Amino acid sequence: METQPFTAHQLFHLKPATLERRIQAFYDESGDGTTVIKLVRLLQIRDTLGTEDLGTPCLPLVRTLYIDHPTRSMKRYFYYFQAYFSAVEWAALVQSFFAKLPYFLLWKKIQTMEAVCELMAYAFTVP
Repeated sequence: METQPFTAHQLFHLKPATLERRIQAFYDESGDGTTVIKLVRLLQIRDTLGTEDLGTPCLPLVRTLYIDHPTRSMKRYFYYFQAYFSAVEWAALVQSFFAKLPYFLLWKKIQTMEAVCELMAYAFTVP
């Protein structure tokens, strides 16, 4: 079972700058990028629910994790961090994370066309 580096009280009551420093220190010590992404996502939720404006918390750390050290488990939270990247970087990251997506879409189109062709053969027959 995974242990969290912070308590719920710390995550929702500490100042954002303090949390960012502690998250950076946690990453430097443990190297656990997946937990860092989850913690930053929690800060985004805190920003949405709270009155203070956090902006893009841990911007350099998140950019480094997704560009240099992406993992499969970080893929789940990928779309929450679109504001952290430029349009060109975002397109490159989407292509690298979902490289097989165009092949799947092409396969799906071929399957649909085969089904339509089968139905078209019976559409114009007289019963």
